[in-house]
Amino acid sequence: MSKTSKKIGFLQRWMFIIDKIYAHPYISMQELEYAVKNEMLYYDGIEDIGISVRTIERDLAEIRNSPYMDISIEFCRKQRGYYIPKNEKSLSKLNRLFELSSLFSFSDLKDIVYLENRKSKGLEHRFRLITAIQNSVEIIIEYSKYQTQADNKLRYLQPYGLREFKNRWYLLAIEVNEKNENEKSIKTWGLDRIKVLTITNRKFKKDKTIRLKDQFEHCFGIYADKKMKAETIILSFTPLRGKYIDSCPLHESQQVLINNEEEFRIALTVKLTPDLITELFTYSGEMKVIKPQSLNEKLIEMHRNAIRNLTNKPDSDPDRIF
Repeated sequence: MSKTSKKIGFLQRWMFIIDKIYAHPYISMQELEYAVKNEMLYYDGIEDIGISVRTIERDLAEIRNSPYMDISIEFCRKQRGYYIPKNEKSLSKLNRLFELSSLFSFSDLKDIVYLENRKSKGLEHRFRLITAIQNSVEIIIEYSKYQTQADNKLRYLQPYGLREFKNRWYLLAIEVNEKNENEKSIKTWGLDRIKVLTITNRKFKKDKTIRLKDQFEHCFGIYADKKMKAETIILSFTPLRGKYIDSCPLHESQQVLINNEEEFRIALTVKLTPDLITELFTYSGEMKVIKPQSLNEKLIEMHRNAIRNLTNKPDSDPDRIF
């Protein structure tokens, strides 16, 4: 069996183990083994994977200890079975992993699955960065910013994690040569702007007070300004748009307030970051901002700028709309 098939195999096992336990709380080991073994027969190239109680036990331990899963599987002695504490936030983070593992588990999908041809730049750095993160090794990157035309600049970084947003990948790292050593903070670095990546032999001790999950808890996108406070945002959508927002929530904090034939209203607890405002701008034709007023004013100003750009009218034109 190829290395690829083996990777596909354990990803699929993890997927079905989590799915079965979550759907059937207090499932026994024997029932879990039987269910996963039967499910795995449907996947090409991995039917001879050899599912056993020992395999399932090893998978359970790996899922619990995986830094990427952020999910716990517990055993209830009273019920004599396994269960997952109800935590949709943790489970939602697994969706993309499971979707991708499902796609790659079949031998030939090119005639039935159509992926976007565009590919984000910088993806070649991902696996080397993961190695550096796992081993707490400092890196040097030659980095260019979109805002300036200056020459690429060398950055000395301590890498902590990777984050994906809208088909782009970002490195989460601390810059070690910052002027104020007492105020080190996580910054985001676009992988598409990394021209050269060098892995050094310098180890560093990670700051245990830095928790990436908590840092991005109330954020939409890549901005995680510690000084910015999360606030309650209430939005009203048309019923049709609401069906899309309901099926694919804007944020994990999304709560449905009204859902009827006249409106779909939600509440979010998030930071008003540029990424969130830009996202909401795309829904403006089918959305009203109930609160806060500052968000409504910002979206209005963005529409004014868009109209000026599209009509080629200068700011001083007295005939401009609004």
